[in-house]
Amino acid sequence: MTNRSGAMAGGSGRGVAAAVLGGVLAAGSLAACGSDPTQKSSGGDRGVLNMYLYQKPQTFSPLAPNHGPDQLVMSLIFDSLYGSDASYTLKPHLAAAAPEISDGAKTITFKLKPGLKWSDGKPLTAKDVLFTFNALADPATGSTQGGKFAAVTGAKDLADGKADSLKGVTAPDETTVKITTTRPAASLPGLIGNTPILPEHVLGGVPAKGLGDNGFFTKPTVGSGAFTFVDYKTDQYVELKANQNFREGVSIKKVYLKPVTSDVAIAQLRTGEMDLTQVSLTDLPTVKKMDGVKVVSAKSPGFTRIAMNQSEARFKDARVRQAFLTAIDRKGLVGKVLGGAGSVVNSSFYGDAASAANEDAYDPARAKSLLAAAGWDGSKPVTLSWIPGQRDRDTAVTVIQSQLKAVGVDVELKQVQADELLSSYEKKSYDLALFGGGNYATEPSTVATIDACDQAYPAGGNVARFCDPNLDDLLSKADSVADPAQRASLFKEAAKVENAQVSYLWIYNPDTVWAYRTRLSGFEPCGLPTNEIGTWDFANWKLS
Repeated sequence: MTNRSGAMAGGSGRGVAAAVLGGVLAAGSLAACGSDPTQKSSGGDRGVLNMYLYQKPQTFSPLAPNHGPDQLVMSLIFDSLYGSDASYTLKPHLAAAAPEISDGAKTITFKLKPGLKWSDGKPLTAKDVLFTFNALADPATGSTQGGKFAAVTGAKDLADGKADSLKGVTAPDETTVKITTTRPAASLPGLIGNTPILPEHVLGGVPAKGLGDNGFFTKPTVGSGAFTFVDYKTDQYVELKANQNFREGVSIKKVYLKPVTSDVAIAQLRTGEMDLTQVSLTDLPTVKKMDGVKVVSAKSPGFTRIAMNQSEARFKDARVRQAFLTAIDRKGLVGKVLGGAGSVVNSSFYGDAASAANEDAYDPARAKSLLAAAGWDGSKPVTLSWIPGQRDRDTAVTVIQSQLKAVGVDVELKQVQADELLSSYEKKSYDLALFGGGNYATEPSTVATIDACDQAYPAGGNVARFCDPNLDDLLSKADSVADPAQRASLFKEAAKVENAQVSYLWIYNPDTVWAYRTRLSGFEPCGLPTNEIGTWDFANWKLS
């Protein structure tokens, strides 16, 4: 970026109209078989992988709000300093080792592996990391990720237009990135370490203003991931090819990611037109009977939830939100629609922090009492929107509709597509919206991206417009202390506050089940349907 204003270079893109939809499945359709080039690999062409993409992507830009399908594609074409392992702890990717944290967590140093290259053969250096972090922190680019850099020295001046870059981010040499902060920021590696790194030599000359709309993000043909972008045929497939300059050898020659509904994915898995797909638990018995197919699963930190539009006066009262939550038999849903392969969660936090949240038991009588105390008007219907295509959610919404009706809430179900749901978030025109996904396990402070008062969509991922200054204060304190025990204690307290205020209706946390043709080897299941950047080791995948 050479300046903060001016016309966009490289044409206009899809912008950043995306949201934290996580594991939501959208209906998609392929072109007729005769016009789909991926059909050449039906029956298992060596080196060509057909993979399920659970929703149509919007943009391939890390500047945009997190959107599951976009994240999944970007995880193949971009690399990051760190990824996460099966236990959701950071592991080095472009970085050579764990970050060095010093000066009471006010100085963080990243070391890059030597000899890294972009897919076009150009060197990948600390300059690219600096460029990426500055672009993410600068609202002029259209970035929705600036909040992650709030503790970095100079972040406010950059956001206010008083500076062109982050004073606290420097590159002492080609493989070193040093960050200084205005306060202890132990969470910073977890917040920014898995961000896709962008090529400075491609985008560095583009004006900062409107960078997120640059045409590169519709066709990002230069990357550092295991694969490079070839083409995106809307509603049909995203085509990728092996990156010959990846830091490890990649044996799979091509990948086609297909945005189809889960029933189509299962049918194609049976015929061999699909090699790898996520499986709805309602389809599991059918898939287990398929010849040449292996089924594996992983515990997921992501969860299915319902956002209540708290810009509407009737949803601002916490008693109403508590009533809705206790009116839903969530344990029953886990048993009925997930076949027991999942769990109930009572906050957005994961693991030890989440254990501090109170359990919200199914209690219709209490729900009725809370609604009465809050003065709920049962004559006005409530619309529940969701993107159809995933069997467990399609079943769950009908059960939820019935259970809410039993306590005096008239719910109308509304199937929507991704663009319509995203638009309703921005316009604040929806009532209830069911979606899922998210990883708040690697770094608990990332819960702020969906809960914090200043993260309302589209500036952040808070689609519910939830706001509790007490919760914000606790998360800010946790982010500003270096002692792990003290941070853990603050996150537990934050989980209690979030639970009491019911930022979202936490429905369930489903296990993530994957099925793949046995010709694919080296695949390890990921608990995230959105595949956070770097979770999978694509270089280990092979096709027989």
